[in-house]
Amino acid sequence: MKSIRKFVFVVVVMTMLVMAACTPAAPQNAPAEQPVDSTAPTTEAAQPAAAEPAAAEPAAEEAPARSGGVVTIAQEGEPGNLNPMVWATTSDTNITHMIFDSLVRPDEQLIIEGSLAKDWTVSEDGKTYTFNLYDNVKWHDGEPFTANDVAFTFTSLADPRYDAGAYSRVEPILGAADFHNGTADSVAGIKVIDDYTVEFTLAEANASFLANMFIGVLPEHILKDVSPADWAKDDFNRAPIGTGPFKFVKWEPAQYIELTANMDYFKGAPNLDGIIYRFGDQNTMLAAFMNQEVDIVPVPVAEVENVKTLDFAEVKTSNDLSVYYIGFNLLNEHFKDVKVRQALAYAVNKQLIVTSILGEYGEVCEDLFPNAHWSHNPNVTTYPYNPEQAMALLEEAGYTKNAAGIYEKDGKELKFTIEVPTGKKEREKTAVMLKQMWDEIGLGVEIRQLDFPTLVTKLLPKDKEGKQRTVTAEDYDAYILGFGVEADPDEYRPYFHSAFMPPNGYNFVSYSDPEMDELLVNQLLETDQDARQAIFWEIGKKLSDEQPWIPIYGQKSVFVSNTKVQGFNPDFRGVTFNAREWSISQ
Repeated sequence: MKSIRKFVFVVVVMTMLVMAACTPAAPQNAPAEQPVDSTAPTTEAAQPAAAEPAAAEPAAEEAPARSGGVVTIAQEGEPGNLNPMVWATTSDTNITHMIFDSLVRPDEQLIIEGSLAKDWTVSEDGKTYTFNLYDNVKWHDGEPFTANDVAFTFTSLADPRYDAGAYSRVEPILGAADFHNGTADSVAGIKVIDDYTVEFTLAEANASFLANMFIGVLPEHILKDVSPADWAKDDFNRAPIGTGPFKFVKWEPAQYIELTANMDYFKGAPNLDGIIYRFGDQNTMLAAFMNQEVDIVPVPVAEVENVKTLDFAEVKTSNDLSVYYIGFNLLNEHFKDVKVRQALAYAVNKQLIVTSILGEYGEVCEDLFPNAHWSHNPNVTTYPYNPEQAMALLEEAGYTKNAAGIYEKDGKELKFTIEVPTGKKEREKTAVMLKQMWDEIGLGVEIRQLDFPTLVTKLLPKDKEGKQRTVTAEDYDAYILGFGVEADPDEYRPYFHSAFMPPNGYNFVSYSDPEMDELLVNQLLETDQDARQAIFWEIGKKLSDEQPWIPIYGQKSVFVSNTKVQGFNPDFRGVTFNAREWSISQ
């Protein structure tokens, strides 16, 4: 879900990954997939370096030489929303990254750079950020982009009517909480200085604020009269207008989305004339690639060697900084008990899953933070495969086996359904192996396959009027997804802080712990990088102790592109993040 920043007051330089480690979600990042979905062993964790007191203006980008043509790319899941502020998942952001620009964005080394902002300054106390915007940007309908659009976008996220998952990004801004709670009629800390200057003042210095500005800016002139509560059902959500390098053309449900080049893009028109983004089963899309109907497609690990034999194919891997995991509905009577969750963790042979399904493209994860990221704690509590220990814990929790060999407690059998989004064969195979392992110790597990948008409706349910509502025990039992760091590990906060249970965020597992809430807030306020890392290590250790998510593995995402496509280089920011640079060789 979907849904993604390591600096002191402005920007902390990150060391480039040697290889990525353990992704609507999600996620990515909303359910990644930020609920997202990566990885391989690494020799060195990504670490931040020192920060500068203010951002320098980036060097002018040289417009690519245009080659024309259309590239067709495929993904497993159909987007749910094309408004980047509405429960964004990886399936969504693969499209919206091409349509919308953000104020800032991470580069390949996780250094925050300007996008719509050409530069910015930060006050000595670290509380006030002043962004200077490019003055030659236009929306796709020809209207000029101004600081009013930026103020409108981030004010809307604090609007009491907004309930689509991104409020945590603006929460640190002075007055955002008052506006969100209905005790103020504006956000005091957001000020438009002039048409191309906007100022944000924070209540306190905040370590992740700059990275939280990495989200698409919306057009005030189109959405100013639309309540944020209605954004999900507004026409704009299915036919967006942004400032990005590609314009939306049409959406054929269950088939494709068509984009065309923005010839007036302020950093220079894309090389391509357009992009077709198809959706479908991984095997179906791979067959389409082999027939040269599709130019770029994800590849199941089992098919990589076969694909390499094609003379028109080029295999590339993406280092996604993400972790695949099992999530539990902690409102479920069984999963409320930490011993049950720990028992299930002991009953998972993670190494066998990696060896059997992923091979060189995967590695075991014990921490919910990616192995190659600075937030990863190498000393978390681990759960080595031990079926006997798993059964002992279940018995400690009051479960006994009945005549059918199924554990039960108070007459309720330990049976549950695990929801598995279709399209990614490695994840589907993982579900089968999990069922076998858990059934062997005396559980009753059913696998339910469903498309990703349908899973999102279970994790982020709506009421009869179509409004987001709280999760109940009946909505789902468990699921498999991936989640990755897009720009800063604060992206985990909306998934584990008790204030961000739906409809207020992505904590759809209903995890609630006062100590965790305090840790998640404290990491935001800590501007010393070493001290902030230490807090994240505490967070990782606590999550490993309590297992609201069971981390399984990190997987490198594997793609194949037709050799005629030049410049395709997927990375942790997304498969289409650099689509403006793609070209077709003649």
